[in-house]
Amino acid sequence: MKFKLRRVAIVLTMFAAALGSVFVVPASAGTQTAQATCTGAGSCWFSWGRITAGDCTMDQAKWTLNRNGSASFEAVIVSSDSNDAWLMWPTIVDSSGFVLGPVTHGGDPKFVRGTVKNTWTWWFDAGSFDGRLFDRINSMRLASHC
Repeated sequence: MKFKLRRVAIVLTMFAAALGSVFVVPASAGTQTAQATCTGAGSCWFSWGRITAGDCTMDQAKWTLNRNGSASFEAVIVSSDSNDAWLMWPTIVDSSGFVLGPVTHGGDPKFVRGTVKNTWTWWFDAGSFDGRLFDRINSMRLASHC
């Protein structure tokens, strides 16, 4: 009886591991996460180191989220090729990893900035999010593409 129970436990463990690998989708190479806790604050900041996507590089990226639902962004970007653009989709996430929603730019969740070949350029932008979610924010994700 012990042998059968152990065998069933092994089979169930293997099944759960296989099932988890089907439903747990890792973040793509173009997605970066930064953490901060916004609870009780008036503003909170999220910052990233160097992020690369294709021919493009973004460095010193920082989002500031305010309790009233406003957001501001700054970073420097560059590309080794001409006629490139950095595309970014920022989302806010709670402590359980649940996506609370996007940070939008005029209602659009996509932020775009053209690059200058081999020249670092400052990128400043503004956005908004649902300020009612402010105290639940634990991290931000940046999905990026060039």
